[in-house]
Amino acid sequence: MADIQPQDIFRLKSPLQLKGRLTVPGDKSISHRSMILAGISEGRSTVTGFLASEDCLATLQIMQSLGVDIKACDQGYVVQGVGLHGLSQPTADLDCGNAGTGMRLLAGLLAAQPFESTLVGDESLSQRPMKRIIEPLTQMGADITSDHNTAPLRFKPTSGLTGIQYHSPVASAQVKSAILLAGLFADGPTSVTEPQMSRDHTETMLKGFGCEVQRDGLTVTIKPPKKLTAQAINVPGDISSAAFFMVLGLLHPQADFIIENVSINPTRAAIITILQHMGGDITAFNESEQGGEPVACLRIKSSRLKGIKIPEKLVPSAIDEFPILFIAAALAQGTTELSGAQELRHKESDRIQVMCDGLKLLGIDCQEKPDGAIIHGGELTSGVVDGHGDHRCAMSFLMASALTDQAISVRGCHHINTSFPNFFQVLSNLGVTTERPLPVITVDGPSGVGKGTLCSQLARSLGWHLLDSGAIYRALALQIINDDLVAADEDEWVEAATQLDLRFEVDNDGNTQVYLAGEHVTARLRSEQCAKIASQVAPVAEVRTALLHRQQAFLKPPGLVADGRDMGTVVFKNAPLKLFLTASASIRAERRHKQLQSAGVDVKIRDLLKDIEARDERDSNRSVAPLVPALDAIVIDTGGLSIQKVHEQAMQLVKQRLAIDVGS
Repeated sequence: MADIQPQDIFRLKSPLQLKGRLTVPGDKSISHRSMILAGISEGRSTVTGFLASEDCLATLQIMQSLGVDIKACDQGYVVQGVGLHGLSQPTADLDCGNAGTGMRLLAGLLAAQPFESTLVGDESLSQRPMKRIIEPLTQMGADITSDHNTAPLRFKPTSGLTGIQYHSPVASAQVKSAILLAGLFADGPTSVTEPQMSRDHTETMLKGFGCEVQRDGLTVTIKPPKKLTAQAINVPGDISSAAFFMVLGLLHPQADFIIENVSINPTRAAIITILQHMGGDITAFNESEQGGEPVACLRIKSSRLKGIKIPEKLVPSAIDEFPILFIAAALAQGTTELSGAQELRHKESDRIQVMCDGLKLLGIDCQEKPDGAIIHGGELTSGVVDGHGDHRCAMSFLMASALTDQAISVRGCHHINTSFPNFFQVLSNLGVTTERPLPVITVDGPSGVGKGTLCSQLARSLGWHLLDSGAIYRALALQIINDDLVAADEDEWVEAATQLDLRFEVDNDGNTQVYLAGEHVTARLRSEQCAKIASQVAPVAEVRTALLHRQQAFLKPPGLVADGRDMGTVVFKNAPLKLFLTASASIRAERRHKQLQSAGVDVKIRDLLKDIEARDERDSNRSVAPLVPALDAIVIDTGGLSIQKVHEQAMQLVKQRLAIDVGS
């Protein structure tokens, strides 16, 4: 799905059964490395199964900018290597886009070149830490400048590097690979020792290209070769991409399907081990080897997952899969604890925070730790969660939306193409449909803050439908009065709520008009009797449930503006834009006093203030749908603002959050 914008919102819907066979795109880590190593080898390499994602294509294009001839063919790409010393100076900055892997690996390559170059990235990548590669490369003799240990990275020419023995403080394949790639051009052996073993794709592929590689426990050493020899590379399916479908299948009530040709490299396959420890039914079969990489088909069957304490020794080998493991933990029975994963805070986002914030919003009890999280399994509730532009977080939340009947929507999906360009198509092949929910704007808050006026203006400006939930309760009260049900029992009130025939219209003056059973009743709803009866029926849980479905039925194309007190917390929890208006009780009392005076009603302002304060106390502390802002609501204090200013602020938020052109 092309041209996804940050504000675009999606949700998934699963079929009753998940079955069949599917393939996931080529491994991202291997795809990056294939272009770099093939480019500096001698001879012509072929690369099949290459992941044509935005990240990997950025690395491919950078190698072309360095003078490597790369052409597409039927099965992938043909790379005419230029040898270890054949790269040429680029004519412009080298743009890695969002590819952190690409930038860190290429830094090792460019640190050894006899020409100047600069690596740049998008806004997200430009905030990610690069000190971890700058320091060891500088120790080797590279001349790298960076303003804040982040991109852009500027490389000065070098006449040669010195081999080092580096003890990495973190188990990071990107750090290790940057050093080893630079070590190809060093004057002697280069070794990297890690606290735990990270993925070993670079070492495996270097061996295939003819480099002498030695491993001694947690230390890997290379000797600078005279040349690298071109290879035929067949990139297997990415286990990180397969992980999303593993969790989807394990947690789906009726799933039995096969993921074909997936890399099960032991330094990457911890996701399988962790899910099996949680009770997941995953079977590997048809195991073989492709270019030194073990591959297999995986059979995934519905399972009852349980929470576990994830062994820290498995963390480095599953570091990219933890966002989807957070979803598995959220829907497992019991508690899952993750430690030793502080690396997650330095990915495309702070993945610990993004995932915990999203799960909390969806009703899951979880706590952040500096290096992980504690997640208590439970049931998901509806809401809109934000992937914050992190492709793995966005896809994880989307899988959560496919595993519940609750209305879960996800924004911030715009970087999914960086790692999984056919994500939505693979879902479709499995029978999972992708929906783009109708937009809803909820406006909640106490009386006297300007909700009604703002909602009428928003509905008119956008051409959307309007829901005045306060009027719904008053309309129900009027229906009860008309049907002589004031003294009836609650069951008859519930029946009246279920049958309520109501609609709202905004007139030419921007005022909301209410019609009950086709009759214009706006004025009658303002009576004291209606207000009194409405206050009696509103706390009845069965009445609120009946009216909940009635209110949700107002959502129709092209969109809805919902005015009330629990629109964002109860009725439309998955609204992409939630506003909560507030103002001090004294200001609201003054506003109400002016309204009543203009209507010829004589009332003391201190009595109004007392009533407002008492109602606020009741509303905020009631057991059913208390008046509080939703966790993801934007609070606007209207006390010192004109209604025009409030409308302008709201329309600007519509433009930002919903990507709707609202004019200047």
